[in-house]
Amino acid sequence: MGDRYRSIQGATDNQKPEWSRKQKRGYHRIRSLLFFWESHGYQVHWVTLSTADGGDGSRLTYNHKRLRQRIEERLGYKQVEYYQVRTAEGNGVLHVFWAWRPAAGEQARKFWIDQRWLSAQWQSIHGAPIVWIKAYKPGRKSRNRLSRYVISQYVQDQCGYVNMSWSWKRSLGFPIGAVWGVLRKQWQHKNTLRIMGMQPELPMLILIRTWEELLAGQAILMGDRIVQLVVGRGLVQATL
Repeated sequence: MGDRYRSIQGATDNQKPEWSRKQKRGYHRIRSLLFFWESHGYQVHWVTLSTADGGDGSRLTYNHKRLRQRIEERLGYKQVEYYQVRTAEGNGVLHVFWAWRPAAGEQARKFWIDQRWLSAQWQSIHGAPIVWIKAYKPGRKSRNRLSRYVISQYVQDQCGYVNMSWSWKRSLGFPIGAVWGVLRKQWQHKNTLRIMGMQPELPMLILIRTWEELLAGQAILMGDRIVQLVVGRGLVQATL
């Protein structure tokens, strides 16, 4: 697993392969969640869960839910959030990010899961002892590289990509794609007006910064409303 992690660290932000629409969407989702988790003090782990020979890969998603329930009940890490990519590699594999932070009023502590304990639980639930877990290192470079690595490696037909999903209700309280679409249309409309007025277009960076401000909890203008992301409540109309 060490060689695999070094290969991720060796990736560069200049790598820009031709991606499908599905991969671009996946990259946006995973990078957005990592940015949101970092901005709000979550601790994150990158996890791989396998299926043993003869095992039923179709039960991966359901058994992953059972595993998270055990982590919450037996280790006390309540409200674990996640992003997962399911592939048909081998007999079926889940590539997952887990994110957790103490609830309001709860004493701060480290989000730590022993690999041997995790292996035993996954063996009990899914019949497969092989797991991999590593703490995610926060930061823009790490976020960009790891998001790109996961999507380029696993969200493609050659790798037996099946689907991706995430805890959007628990994490953000709103669907990422729908809200991003509103902001994107707003940005495109402004550029249409600027072109008509012979003004330079607003760069995509402006849209990305607005999106990150929203994820970080800052109040932004969305349509004719000022909105703000409040963890646990989703988008609310802000009072400025």
